[in-house]
Amino acid sequence: MIGARNVKAGLALIALSLVGGLVMSLYAFVPMIPVPTPLEHYDDLARRLLRLAHIAAVMLPLLNVVFGLLLDRLRLSPGVQELSSFLLLAGAVGLPLALGAEALCPLARNWHLAGPPAVAFTLGTVLVALGALRTPSEALISPRRPLT
Repeated sequence: MIGARNVKAGLALIALSLVGGLVMSLYAFVPMIPVPTPLEHYDDLARRLLRLAHIAAVMLPLLNVVFGLLLDRLRLSPGVQELSSFLLLAGAVGLPLALGAEALCPLARNWHLAGPPAVAFTLGTVLVALGALRTPSEALISPRRPLT
């Protein structure tokens, strides 16, 4: 069950990202702690990148959960299922980390750290979409056996 890995990791990453959001809320509007120096101005690129990292840290794991529930039913070879799973997880972990690094280290922006995980995640979604297009509709929407 390749997709189970994406579901479990996705749920764990969502929980972790919500904790990160709570930390960000400590300095967001009415600061309870001093605002970190690189994030002093609300509209600066660093702060926007950090907010984007938080959005990615919630949404990409959520997409992993959705795709993970379908991955084992798709008409894809086991190797392509494994690759899709890996790419989706690499993007879900890598993109928020890369955006966070770009937010906190201006030099990292020059290296375009967010590019590879964004491409990886996109490629994973393309592979899943191709598998879905090759799979009969009944196989995609049929009820799964009960969880035990």
